Amino acid sequence: MLRTWLILFRSLSLGVALGLTLLPATLHAVDVVADTVTRDAGGALIAEGSVIIEREGETLAADRVIYDAKKKEFKAEGSVTITSEGSTIRADSGEMHTVNKTGELRNAEATLRGGERLKSTLMKRDENGVITAEDATITSCPPDAEAWLFKAGHVELDQENGLLSARDARFEVAGVPVFYTPYWSQVLRRKSGFLMPSVSTSNIRGTDVALPYYYAPAQNWDATLTPRWITARGFMGAVELRHVSSRGHEEIQVEGLNDKVASIQRGRVRGDIRRALPYDISFVAGGDHISDRKYLADFSTDGADTSKSYLQSEASLSQHREWDSWSLFVRHQQDLTAPSNAATLQILPRFESEIRVPIASSAATVALEQQTTQFARQTGVDGWRLDLNPFIEVPWQLPGGGINSTLKVGGRHTHYWLKENAGESNLSRNTFEASLDNRINFERISENRRWRHTITPILRYDYIAAPDQSGLPNFDSAFSQLSMSNLLTGNRYTGHDRIERVNRFSLLFETGLQHKDQAGATSRNIMNAKLGAAYELRQESVDPAIVPVATHPVSNLLGEIAVYPLAGISASAGGQYNHADRYWATAYALLHMASESGHKLNAGWQKTDGRYATASELIATNATFRVTRRWNLFGSWQYGPRLKLTQQASAGVHYLHPCWNLRIEGYQNNVNGSTATSDFGVRFLLRFKGLGSVGS
Repeated sequence: MLRTWLILFRSLSLGVALGLTLLPATLHAVDVVADTVTRDAGGALIAEGSVIIEREGETLAADRVIYDAKKKEFKAEGSVTITSEGSTIRADSGEMHTVNKTGELRNAEATLRGGERLKSTLMKRDENGVITAEDATITSCPPDAEAWLFKAGHVELDQENGLLSARDARFEVAGVPVFYTPYWSQVLRRKSGFLMPSVSTSNIRGTDVALPYYYAPAQNWDATLTPRWITARGFMGAVELRHVSSRGHEEIQVEGLNDKVASIQRGRVRGDIRRALPYDISFVAGGDHISDRKYLADFSTDGADTSKSYLQSEASLSQHREWDSWSLFVRHQQDLTAPSNAATLQILPRFESEIRVPIASSAATVALEQQTTQFARQTGVDGWRLDLNPFIEVPWQLPGGGINSTLKVGGRHTHYWLKENAGESNLSRNTFEASLDNRINFERISENRRWRHTITPILRYDYIAAPDQSGLPNFDSAFSQLSMSNLLTGNRYTGHDRIERVNRFSLLFETGLQHKDQAGATSRNIMNAKLGAAYELRQESVDPAIVPVATHPVSNLLGEIAVYPLAGISASAGGQYNHADRYWATAYALLHMASESGHKLNAGWQKTDGRYATASELIATNATFRVTRRWNLFGSWQYGPRLKLTQQASAGVHYLHPCWNLRIEGYQNNVNGSTATSDFGVRFLLRFKGLGSVGS
């Protein structure tokens, strides 16, 4: 059937929507598309057959529309659908006034942006744009899974203020009334109001109940105020402030209480601030500070918090440009393992800069790195340290590829100004450093081009002429045992207070196997493996108090392998083998499995021999088992075989429904590595889509 296009000009100011989508009564043109357009004897316009009316991003679709220009009204009949950015309304029929914006829809259902659905036999819109509905139902469930709903005698929907309210309402689950309320309201967007309470219980805190209040006075900032009653400890207050702008964001959290068990004031402050300043300068501040070292064990419900040994807070200004960069920052640390924080080292402040200048048509780079730091603490040696590191870096590549080399030559000057009571207060150190890194790439592709095998041997030479440094202060240096991550580095000390004396060759073999599907569209890794070792020509230590002289020139043998036999399955293993004394210094094994049906398993084991470093062993597993489409069982376990101690364990059940879910979990957390103290309890979370949650 031929379609007829009609443009209704100024004389026809037609509103095309009710409620959330009613167009303002303006004199702008409206586009109407219909199979036929006629006029009746009274002059009313009749559009029939797949009628579509569009204006300002809103659309009305119906089988038949009648417009009465004298009354400024139109009627829509048959499969009426009103669509806008914020909602979709479907109804059997409706009448609307184009001037005062009032109207009504019969047998209507409105689906809002957040998935909420309002259904009623009659919806009306008043002159203020508020929709009212009698004998209505409200739910956030999809139509085919209506597990819960509100039935109300009267409902008002105010989209401008983002509020849906109901009177004489009852909440039903699976058709069974659960509770009745004479008045109920629900915010449809960001709006001040109480949030759902949280409830948990543990042996350390007793019953823990919190009732958050959300405060949103402006579009760019808000706050959450949370009174929290802890039966075993007392009343805790918490405030979380958030602000965002085009230049960055700020988030600050403060909580505290007068602990009736410890009889002291206790609290915690956390923050994250990021701001973009003029001239591409960035300001970043973040941190976590607690009143005392046992605070996390007593009040945190996060298992990761209870095992922390250090908390760190810092703030920085930085700028990064094409050839140079700099940063200025301060850092404060809390040692939770020590009875006092007096001996903990603080950085107040540190200034770092770097200049890189390409030379010889960018074939080489001349650079200078600088770091100046003041170390401060209440007890112990402190003072200033200046570290300068000039170097030149020259890359080279064989024409056509295959071989890549990088030569780096430089030096380092470090100077100290210590407090007068620290003995000699003017100390310095100078080193010469050079390295040559060589890589060769071998590749083999099968005849059908579906298999690819690569082998990359890497040979690196490092030379560092460094003096004895046992008389220098040590603020931030510790020796890192050999690993895959530092095998191809010269200095394995962290920080700048110690530099290795090195004359060393390091060798690493990398190999990988990849496979393409028959179509050749996608490829995946089948196997990756590494094998490496180092040979030390100079077996000397710059500070025997930190690292004794090595007894063997050949390092431990390092190896690791990862295989991916099937989609969703991966396994990896690795470690270090001491060939001289014939024992595994470190070893680990990991397994990951995930099925399309939703089952997941992660299992790991790691061990360190006491002859190599601090002896440790840990077994960690977590799993999710999908019993049915909606029921999941989950659990996790961390166990220390040496201590014969469970570090963390939890198990629970999770029910997932399209419009609600329930999670119940029992847990046990070992407190700060203690062999006798654990926090155990039960957590639950009941969440209704669109309403909020109850629990923890």
